[in-house]
Amino acid sequence: MLWGEVYKMGRNMDLTMPFSERTIPVPGHPRPRFEPLTSLEQDGVRNTTMTCSIHTGTHVDAPSHFIEDGATIDEIPIERFHRPGVRLDLREMAQPGEPITLEHLNEAGFDPSESRDAILMLATGWTDRAWESEKLYEMNPYLAQDAAEAIAEVSPSAIGLDFAVDDTKPWPNHTILLGTGVLLIENLMRLPELPRDGFEVMAFPLRLVGENGGPARVVVELGR
Repeated sequence: MLWGEVYKMGRNMDLTMPFSERTIPVPGHPRPRFEPLTSLEQDGVRNTTMTCSIHTGTHVDAPSHFIEDGATIDEIPIERFHRPGVRLDLREMAQPGEPITLEHLNEAGFDPSESRDAILMLATGWTDRAWESEKLYEMNPYLAQDAAEAIAEVSPSAIGLDFAVDDTKPWPNHTILLGTGVLLIENLMRLPELPRDGFEVMAFPLRLVGENGGPARVVVELGR
């Protein structure tokens, strides 16, 4: 079968948060800024400078984000960012400002055997409702520590979320997950639209040398 025929069998979905000066940053991080560098009128070409935290909008956390000798984003093998996906529907369990616990994961059908080496998508629908609001980081659900520990033990290639990994400092779940090499794909959208399985996740961050994460365009291919 030719690649073009395989491609036509699938359907792509973009799970990336729109990125602009309106994108809500993590509290304490600067808002994205875009400034014209050149213009068509004066220079014959448009160009723009962008200023932002690399953990704004949809992005991938590398282990070095929290781990002293952890791998940087450019050191992660590229195949780690393209894996089969498994989605857990947590919409009925997710409440603003409340934790998503291991019990909630189990109620949603958390299966260690199917999650190992996959990209585990945790869907609450939170970012779809709050991505343009200051409530995004003020009233968000967050992962409970027992849930983070259970996921870390299973060792998925990554987890993708549409809610917060942690509640507040010292952000223990980041250390738990990144400390075992589980990558974090944060600020995803449209996760409730995904099926439980049968899709491929492509979450490629910028190849930022020596950095602790990178902005990413995250797409899934359905029905392969």
